[in-house]
Amino acid sequence: MKSLLTSLLRPIALTAIVSLATSATFGKSAANDRAEQLLARHGSVEVSAVGEYVEIGTFLIQVAVTLGTPDHKLADGTWLYSRKRIENSEVQGTLVVRFTGGRVSALTLATPAVVAVLRDAQSPNKTKGLVASQQHR
Repeated sequence: MKSLLTSLLRPIALTAIVSLATSATFGKSAANDRAEQLLARHGSVEVSAVGEYVEIGTFLIQVAVTLGTPDHKLADGTWLYSRKRIENSEVQGTLVVRFTGGRVSALTLATPAVVAVLRDAQSPNKTKGLVASQQHR
């Protein structure tokens, strides 16, 4: 009986120890991941550069050559690239590239919620032209 109980408890105890060690390691790296904290708190993080060739001031054509075709283009000329990561971080989001005068004016990594707001704000079917009416009782 004792050996049966011991043989059943050993795998459970080992699983619990491995789970605790994994969560402790993950928790420690997440706590030290400043980009992840900022993204969670603010919904977006400014990015100084994307690789070696895309930074503030880079020409639009250079961005297209380096990063390829964006996943989505907003009406104001902003380009969105999905599933991008910040170097030395586990955080992932959408790279938002804004242009002014044909050059990069801002680079930001944003959460899906922020991107949804950006896309909705640029939507041609926005609530323009809707008129409120009184509800009759």
